[in-house]
Amino acid sequence: MKLRIFITLFCCLFLFKNALANQFNYGTELAAQSPNAHKALINALEKTGDRIFGVGVHGIIVYSDDEGETWTQAETVPFTKTITDISCPSQNKCWAVGHDATILHSFDGGKTWEIQYQDVDFDAPFLSVHMYDDYEGVAIGAFALSLRTANGGISWDYLFIDDDEFQPHLNYTYGDNQGWRKSAQNEGYAVGELGKYYVTDDRGLNWLSIETGYIGSYWSGIKVDEGQSLLLGMSGNITLATLYDLNDTIPPGKETAVACYESGYYRGDCKVYAFDNLFIGTKNSLTNANLLDDGRIVLSGNGGVISIIDMIREKNIKTCVRSDRLSNTSIIPLGSDEFLIAGENGMRKHSMKECYQNFVSETSTSQDAFYEISIN
Repeated sequence: MKLRIFITLFCCLFLFKNALANQFNYGTELAAQSPNAHKALINALEKTGDRIFGVGVHGIIVYSDDEGETWTQAETVPFTKTITDISCPSQNKCWAVGHDATILHSFDGGKTWEIQYQDVDFDAPFLSVHMYDDYEGVAIGAFALSLRTANGGISWDYLFIDDDEFQPHLNYTYGDNQGWRKSAQNEGYAVGELGKYYVTDDRGLNWLSIETGYIGSYWSGIKVDEGQSLLLGMSGNITLATLYDLNDTIPPGKETAVACYESGYYRGDCKVYAFDNLFIGTKNSLTNANLLDDGRIVLSGNGGVISIIDMIREKNIKTCVRSDRLSNTSIIPLGSDEFLIAGENGMRKHSMKECYQNFVSETSTSQDAFYEISIN
């Protein structure tokens, strides 16, 4: 009897301490607070200056100033549901989006946040946000939901990226990684369902809707060269989209598409794209990409996948399937062979060299796997 009482008291004490450590803020409409917030499901990462931001479930927003060694949770986030993406054109000003068609904004480097826009009656999420600078940006999401701001979010106005009656989900929007280049400052891109690829030359005012020939969903994308993007799809499939001049001869055997802006009155209103299909070597859906300093592209994916694409020198794709098999939603390069990945169980560090050594070593007990595919 005494033992049973002792066990009951111990369990109550444990639950009480756990409740103090993890404050779900019931009834306050504020995000859950926990010293382990960075170990929750994190949906997106963003690096601006020396600060790395992460967003995830229960309204969690965290940031790190030491390359992911330690994390600080935002003090005030008036949102309790899932946050899906974040964009910070400067270290002080950030925007994040999530469920209930919600847009959040921070003026102080992610410490405190406020709701700029919300439509709980729409009952669908924003899935991605891209800010060109502190004033202009777009937010996109489920059922072709798309908004644009030109005044830092004081107002968000409806935008028609795709007028398809099917209302395909718009999964991800991005700009040029080298946005400092004058020629790239106005460019924007988006991907979504039905293998669609969207391009704007005027910061989201007008969009081209491009049929790539791919029948699945694209989850992410990244600009890799002038007129070229990699579009990340399902089952390890990647599409290389290349812009051609109207007078160029396109190599035979490529899927092609001609897309025109809505007016279509002038020759410059139409563009020609050709598409090449790549495969990472394993059928794991791909979720995010980032450009390395040497021009290679690193990708994250479900089921523990991390891939590096070298389109310039070695012309190959190297893929690690991590032994933890956790799905990765986002990846940030920290060095030539050190990466911060986020997803299930929050933040983790990754090394491609370590993965390869684990795979080839006869003495290692790791279940890491490693594949290398040539790009023809």
